[in-house]
Amino acid sequence: MNNHKVRKYTIRAVEYLIAAIFAVINLIPVFWGVITSLKNPREISRIPPQIFGFEPTLMHYQTVLSGQFFRSIMNSVLFSLFAIMLGLILGYLAGYGFARRKFRFKSLLFFLVVVGIPLSGGSSVLLIPNYLYMLKLHMTNQFYTLPLIYAAYNLPMAIWIFIAGIKAVPFELEEAARIDGVSQHYIVTRLVPPLVKPSIASAALFIFIGSWNDYITASVMVSGNLKVIQQSIYDFMGFFGLEWGPLTASTTIAVIPILIVFTIAGRQLVSGLTAGAVKG
Repeated sequence: MNNHKVRKYTIRAVEYLIAAIFAVINLIPVFWGVITSLKNPREISRIPPQIFGFEPTLMHYQTVLSGQFFRSIMNSVLFSLFAIMLGLILGYLAGYGFARRKFRFKSLLFFLVVVGIPLSGGSSVLLIPNYLYMLKLHMTNQFYTLPLIYAAYNLPMAIWIFIAGIKAVPFELEEAARIDGVSQHYIVTRLVPPLVKPSIASAALFIFIGSWNDYITASVMVSGNLKVIQQSIYDFMGFFGLEWGPLTASTTIAVIPILIVFTIAGRQLVSGLTAGAVKG
């Protein structure tokens, strides 16, 4: 084995080792939370804490799901789905326009899209202006309040993903379709979408994560029966201290949908983010 191959395998081994170390560091809190959620109150407060050798119980999960938490789960699911549908429709249409059309102020608008990408992680700076604006329009604490905000926050990222994905589709396909008499409406709604499925999946994932994990915006915009899952998790941080059992049980439930989505669509996420990386 020559020195080049030895160096190549050594670098790859170091990369795997570093990735494994980061994976363990990130998974330890998740593992500890799941273990704590399966302990009774006496075992949770036990010193030194036990990792194994205790009798698992689902009492904390029963406590959590017997209250308003289940309704909060359904609220988060519905709000996320509506935000995904709205964000995908608007993001795809805008992305197609940027990728295939020439119009005035295109560069300026694209710059605004790029600048708005950090909004996908939520924006505390815009929270108060948004609240005052929505309050003036009597749009706070409504079933459509959070889906509109989540779609708006994640729209720049969705547009950016769709631009890259649509640019990776050969324009010759659309030209050939037009020669065959296909309408522009058919091209936009039927021909191109199946070719950018990775972009659709990755944009949907970003919108879902941004919607599902939001707490700050939801805590200001909605309350009562419209509370989302992150707000209900915070309710277990009471005045008299943390309720560790219900708190860890609720956070475990909140993490499960994200793990499922990433397991199913993780490969599509990578494909969607790398679309157009070689062919601009």
